[in-house]
Amino acid sequence: MATPVIYIAELQDEDSLFSLGEICERCGVPADIVVEMVEYGIVRPVTDQRDNDRWQFDTDALLRMSRAQRLRRDLELDPAGLALALELLDEIDTLQRQVRTLQQQLRHDR
Repeated sequence: MATPVIYIAELQDEDSLFSLGEICERCGVPADIVVEMVEYGIVRPVTDQRDNDRWQFDTDALLRMSRAQRLRRDLELDPAGLALALELLDEIDTLQRQVRTLQQQLRHDR
């Protein structure tokens, strides 16, 4: 069995921007994979350039790309499956935040 790889991103701050090359290096993927994930809406560059050499990605895109790469590798999902899985995981995260907020409100109202 292959040893799992854990990617650790050292982030400067929330406002950091990363080039296509930096995203590839930090997530361990070739540029064509990142381009494909942008085409499927899995990650989005913060710049609206047609030239992918000028794309800039924010911290959220870097973290999402890492998550997508783990799903792609571990579950062998294609881009469409990745997009769906990430959408569902985002929905779960939203629902969990809402539950925590409601629980805090209930404790406060007692």
